[in-house]
Amino acid sequence: MKVVIIGASHGGLQAALTLKRLNPQTEVILIEKRSEISFVSSGIVLKMNQLVDELDKVRYLTLEELNNKGVDVLINATVTTIDPEKKYIVYEDASNNVIEISYEKLILATGSNQFSTNITLPSKDKVTVFKSYPSSVEVLEKLEQSKSISIVGGGYIGVELCDALKDQGKEIHLIESAGSVLFRYLDKELSSLIEEKIVASGVKLHLNESVISFSELEEELFVTNTTNEEIRNNYVIIAVNARPDSRLVKEFLDLNANGTIRVNEHMQTSDPDIFALGDVISYPVRNSYRKSFVPLVNNVVRSATVAAMNVLGHMIKYKTTQKTTATKIFNSYVASTGLTEEEAKFEGIEVESTFLTLPCQLPYLELQEEVHIKMVFEKGTHKLIGGQLMSEKDITQSINTLSLAIEKETTLEELVTLDFYFNPGINQPMGIIGRAAYEFLIEKYKSR
Repeated sequence: MKVVIIGASHGGLQAALTLKRLNPQTEVILIEKRSEISFVSSGIVLKMNQLVDELDKVRYLTLEELNNKGVDVLINATVTTIDPEKKYIVYEDASNNVIEISYEKLILATGSNQFSTNITLPSKDKVTVFKSYPSSVEVLEKLEQSKSISIVGGGYIGVELCDALKDQGKEIHLIESAGSVLFRYLDKELSSLIEEKIVASGVKLHLNESVISFSELEEELFVTNTTNEEIRNNYVIIAVNARPDSRLVKEFLDLNANGTIRVNEHMQTSDPDIFALGDVISYPVRNSYRKSFVPLVNNVVRSATVAAMNVLGHMIKYKTTQKTTATKIFNSYVASTGLTEEEAKFEGIEVESTFLTLPCQLPYLELQEEVHIKMVFEKGTHKLIGGQLMSEKDITQSINTLSLAIEKETTLEELVTLDFYFNPGINQPMGIIGRAAYEFLIEKYKSR
């Protein structure tokens, strides 16, 4: 079988490698418009935090390694046309040669464009986004040179950049149009703790503000105009408004209202020989009545695996996403899964929740660490539908436990009685999840 994959980021790579592992005889052609493959866009934060010594190392694998696995990779190749009836694609190479390739099955891994706006932007020397390796190199250089920097967007990318920049003697502004940071993943109890850390670090936090324009000043400085104030900057990074890149297929494939390609649970589009995955599709969200655009890498690689399996006739279904995430910011590990309390209300789900700050260790130990934990339950059924964690201790693996509990529709009562480990030098007998559920259970049922 001959399979063509458009896009060599997380999803395209996972699909290509899965196809070759399942059947090495499969002809796999991977087409990428950039000059390099497998660069991790958040590598800039890893470099700034000195977790890697060279930005170019933040890759899954090299072009040579991919070729050695039997994948034919075409870089600097921009696909211009797809003909689904005759089953071929047309691309232009770096020399502007127009080349046609046939396929038996086509996988779309075109991903997302990081920024979409109607605002007129100054040159990329002043306002930019970063996703590829070359753009990340440019951004790093500009960040080093700039004294006043605005970051637009209080999601993970924006907050992680603030954390990486906070000790470099620069004036940093974080601008977020919502009323809290990380609002897609955290309720106010935890986001307010992060906001306190952001402000304490010296970063100037602008909540409930939107950028409306940019104004030129002297040669180096310009003004970032928000709905509330004018901020003088040397440099602005845009970290908002990812949009699915479905331009190539909008004329002949079914799309959702948000611009994503419509797929079934096998990642198959309205054309049975074309599959789509990653940031170009929407995902069924557990306990939600709709599919949503959820551009997270863990969704990308899972959907890529499902697509590759089904291309070769191995029937496997993509079930749901819990939007499970984790990061380390301002010396704290932060993780979330499932619906926030606010999201649940938006979905029309009546909920009850608990928010606690609990010690990890027993009191006789010298080391004492706390965990902030919030759990959201559906009222009546007591099913867990959301969980959030924050601690200076690495508690990130616990969010996977909560994600699985949501997937399996685990109830409050079951969480109290689940079998979790205990070690007197590490934790308490019930563990963080069990204790949080226990405390909430006692509050619900104790005699008044």
